[in-house]
Amino acid sequence: MPAFLSFVFAFVLSTAAFAQTRVSAVRLSGEDHLQAQLRTNLMTSFYTTPQRVSKLLRDLDISQIPDVGSQTDLENQFKYIRDARVMEDSRNNVPLRRLTWLYPDDGCFARAEMAAHLLEQNHFVTPKKVFVFGNLHAPTKNAPGGYVDWWYHVAVIYRIDKTAYVFDPAINPARPVTLNEWNMAIGGSTGRLQYAICDHATCDPNQDCNQPRQIGMDEAMSEQAEFLYPEWQRLLQMGRNPQRELGDYPPWMQQ
Repeated sequence: MPAFLSFVFAFVLSTAAFAQTRVSAVRLSGEDHLQAQLRTNLMTSFYTTPQRVSKLLRDLDISQIPDVGSQTDLENQFKYIRDARVMEDSRNNVPLRRLTWLYPDDGCFARAEMAAHLLEQNHFVTPKKVFVFGNLHAPTKNAPGGYVDWWYHVAVIYRIDKTAYVFDPAINPARPVTLNEWNMAIGGSTGRLQYAICDHATCDPNQDCNQPRQIGMDEAMSEQAEFLYPEWQRLLQMGRNPQRELGDYPPWMQQ
C-alpha cells in the first residue's frame, strides 16, 4: 500500500476510535476479564494502550506519579473532588450533583476524567491516572448484591515520597487510599492484577497511555452526566433516599 494511503487508513481508524463510545468497565456474571475485553471490541492496533503497558503491582514504577508534598494537601484535594457539586441534574430536584461515587457499577472513566479536570481547575498538581485490569471484584454498600465486578478500573493517583495514593471515593469515600490498599479492595488478594500509570487525559483502555487526545470539561461533564440517572435509580432500588444522599447528606457525612 502506498505511504499516503497507509497514512489515510491509519488516520480514519484513529478518528473512528476517538468518536466511539467509551469502554464500559462492567464484567458480566460468569465472565472473566479477557472475555469482557473481547466483548467490548477493544481497539489496540494503533495505540500504546494502558493494557499494553500494564504490569504487576510489584513491578510498577511509581516515580512517574506526581508528588504532592504533604498529607494535608493530599487530603484536602481528595475531599474537594469527593464533595464538589458541579453536575447539573435537570431530571430531579437536586440543583447540583457530585460525581457519581454512589454508582460504582460503571463510569469510572467519567469520574476519573472529571476528577482530573477539577484538580487542574483548582490549581492543584496535575495528577496521573492509574488503570488496573483483571477479574476485579469490589465489595460495596452501593450495589444490591454487596459487590461489583469489573474487567478494568481507573482513578486519579498521586504520591507522597515513596507511597502512591489513589483518589477513589467509589471505593473508599473517607480518605485517599494507598495503592496497596486499593489493590486489596478491588480483588488483588485473589488474583494477579495488572497496572498501568498513564497521562491524566487518558480516559479509557482504547486511548494512548502517554499521548492521548485530551477532551475538554464540557465533554467530560457530558460523559459523567450519563450516569446521574442510574445513580439516582440505584438508591431508590436499595430503598434509600436519593434526594438526601445526593444532596446535602451523602453517606460519608452520616457516619
